[in-house]
Amino acid sequence: MKKLLTIVAVIIAVSATAQNKQLTYPATYVETVVDATTLQTLSQEFSVDKVTRNADGTFNTRICLSYKDFDNFLSKQIPYSTYVPTRASVQMAYNYEAMTANWNRYPTYSTYTAMMDTFRTRYPNLCEIDTILATTLGGHTILCAHISNNLNNNEGKPSIFYTSTIHGDEVVGYYMMLRLIDLLLTNYNTNSYITELVNNVDIWICPLHNPDGTYYTSDDQINSSPVSIRHNLHGEDLNRSFPLAGQPSAKPNYEPEVEAMMQFMAAHNFTLAANLHGGAEVFNYPWDSWPSWQHSHADADWWEYVGHNFADTCHNHSMYYMWDEDNGVTEGGDWYVITGSMQDYHNLYLGTRHVTIEVSDYKVVSTSQVGSYWNAAYHSLLNFIAEADNGIHGIVTDSTTGEPLQALVYITNHDLDHSYVETTLPYGDYHRPIKAGQYAVTYSAEGYLPKTIVTTVADGEKLAQNVQLTKSVGLQEHDNRISVYPNPAHDYITVELSDNTKIDYIQLYDMQGRLVETFPETSLQTTRLDVRNLPSGTYILHIGTARDREIIRKVHIF
Repeated sequence: MKKLLTIVAVIIAVSATAQNKQLTYPATYVETVVDATTLQTLSQEFSVDKVTRNADGTFNTRICLSYKDFDNFLSKQIPYSTYVPTRASVQMAYNYEAMTANWNRYPTYSTYTAMMDTFRTRYPNLCEIDTILATTLGGHTILCAHISNNLNNNEGKPSIFYTSTIHGDEVVGYYMMLRLIDLLLTNYNTNSYITELVNNVDIWICPLHNPDGTYYTSDDQINSSPVSIRHNLHGEDLNRSFPLAGQPSAKPNYEPEVEAMMQFMAAHNFTLAANLHGGAEVFNYPWDSWPSWQHSHADADWWEYVGHNFADTCHNHSMYYMWDEDNGVTEGGDWYVITGSMQDYHNLYLGTRHVTIEVSDYKVVSTSQVGSYWNAAYHSLLNFIAEADNGIHGIVTDSTTGEPLQALVYITNHDLDHSYVETTLPYGDYHRPIKAGQYAVTYSAEGYLPKTIVTTVADGEKLAQNVQLTKSVGLQEHDNRISVYPNPAHDYITVELSDNTKIDYIQLYDMQGRLVETFPETSLQTTRLDVRNLPSGTYILHIGTARDREIIRKVHIF
């Protein structure tokens, strides 16, 4: 107990010097050695920061405890030691020129915002700056650079979203994202590979997701905790604060940074995404919420392929970089299970292929060395953008009018957990990265007959496949009087009519049009469907009512 009280006293003393930061205290790191069961418990309740496996099957575990976590952690009666992050040797850049002269500094907050504005003003035809959150609790702004050869019209291109530093004291990715923006803009029309990327992929880069944590002590300082801190000003780990798998409405309120990011990602149908962290060097693909033996991602083979390409390219440029876990690649839950991560939310609920990339063993690298990390990683960061333009791509249109359709693109006997993709209007375009192989691809839209095409895909190549769908007859697909929720669902689905119309029958079909189940006649306005025993996947509900011939709803079960 004396040890913990000493830690708390140090934390309060440090917090008292922070400028206008009254909402919380910085966190502290502790280290412990635990078995697999205890690790599972700790990762569900606390912000587990790093895990390494020992030869005897135990795990060295580092945990970041906010001030709200201490009593709960202490109650576990687990032996621990305090971990004090090494203070890096840091020089700060106080203007754009100082930052970009040799790229051997971290930016002050005002330099960061000036850099983003300078990117916009110097390259007005290639870059615009979007605001994800106008004002954080600490008075900062979350910004995103949009880079394209046509900013006002994405022309049906695939898109990628890079974001970094959701943990405020993990700043190497922050530095890398600023350099990536600069690299893309300054080399457009002079470097053919970069020019092709900007022309073919719609690129979005948010360098700093948690500015309150990064600039916790001062807008002019960055360094290891507690100068910069992992959590936001509420003491929350933002990468444990997204909707949980299977519980999209589990929390009544989300942290401002999380709520804003959820809205931003939902507004853009990103093809690929990656968030950058520090503290390890590994390409961490979905899922975080489950180990692979329990619940593997539908595209695990594609993730392994892309991940090893990323790590191997890093190895080609530095023999000492990106070797954690399986030569720089891991499935998140196989490393250690966490819930509420941004990547799992983005994959499960929005259908974007989103990965976590740990880009440095140290959260804050001394500024004399940070450029070497960039040199080892930037080729891989560019190549990951190119992956957005590989796989199956095309547009889906009405066979009679040629109008683009809002359609679902589903890989038969493959897709689950929202791994399918959907077209985006106004072009009706879709983009489906996938591992090389032969696939039966089903295209479906409400009010149209589905179409299945067998196609062969190669690694590292783009296959164009445009599809026309024919209208079906006699089905009513759009009706605001009916609600189907939750969607996606895990155990039960509720079907509810808002007027006096009664439900006559409900039938559930798979994406190949096969009848899976007929639910009992109800003659009620509301009915609850038990889907606990159904395989994960996408289904079509046919709902017969007393007034309408049939209403169709697409549902996802995981």
